[in-house]
Amino acid sequence: MKRRILIVFLFVTNLFAGGFENLGVHSRVIGLGGAFVGVGDESYTVFYNPSGLAFIRNFQISSTYNQLFSGINDELYYLTFSSTAPIWNLGDLGVGLTHLKAGAWQENTLILSYAKNISHFAIGGSLKVLRWSAQGAPGEDSQSYTGFTFDIGAFYKLTRVFGNGVFKIGAVAQDLTQPSIAVNGSDEAKLPLKIAVGVSYYSPTYDYLFAIDAVKENDITILRFGAEFLGYKDKVYGIETGFYLRGGYNEILTKSNFQNNALNGGFGVFVGGLKIDYAYVNKIKIVGIGGSHKISIGYHFN
Repeated sequence: MKRRILIVFLFVTNLFAGGFENLGVHSRVIGLGGAFVGVGDESYTVFYNPSGLAFIRNFQISSTYNQLFSGINDELYYLTFSSTAPIWNLGDLGVGLTHLKAGAWQENTLILSYAKNISHFAIGGSLKVLRWSAQGAPGEDSQSYTGFTFDIGAFYKLTRVFGNGVFKIGAVAQDLTQPSIAVNGSDEAKLPLKIAVGVSYYSPTYDYLFAIDAVKENDITILRFGAEFLGYKDKVYGIETGFYLRGGYNEILTKSNFQNNALNGGFGVFVGGLKIDYAYVNKIKIVGIGGSHKISIGYHFN
């Protein structure tokens, strides 16, 4: 079974050239098909576009448990955490953490982000500390790696579009230094530079959101589409309560051995500042392995 886990993990992390891939840091984003570069309205924007922090005006925390595959009983999971801290007129801070466990392999990322709003425009950047460790086979030493890289992003926001709608366009470049994550520094283990552009439209009147992302990573191009609709909202015992429905689709446009297209779905429930989100995706066709469940919980402090 452990060999099976290793094969699955290598399949996942080699889809686009190596480890430290975004395997789904929040259920809402996954429910939107992964389109979030041009949305950036929650703390987990640090994983997609750090400049989105500039439009978040309250302290937030969020955490996600990500079951990568069903049908596997050994250790194979992905945990994430994110938080924001607006610092008045000085800008906005964010932090993100990921922890991937795959048998004897562990992978962790620490993200420290900053963004500044300049009227309708925002810029932001992140320092990312990367670490992996692997237990050695019997008679062999364990191995580990620690390194760092940077992300940089920008946002432009327009209000009163088609009535009182909000239109956003975001762009981000991730892993700018393209570090090699191999112990020996091999060029073959360099993280690829990721360039992404996203647009979104939100209607405050009817409470719906549409988002589209285009991502370029090496010679692979990915399109991501997502939509979110308010299903219900009312005050229950004086507390605003309701739920959202979401759907999304992503597709690799470039010819690839891993046509990892997916049709995603999910929902979110909120009670006051408490938010619980769920998403399900079944996108990798491996016999005997089902889809993955994503469960997120977060809180917005007023």
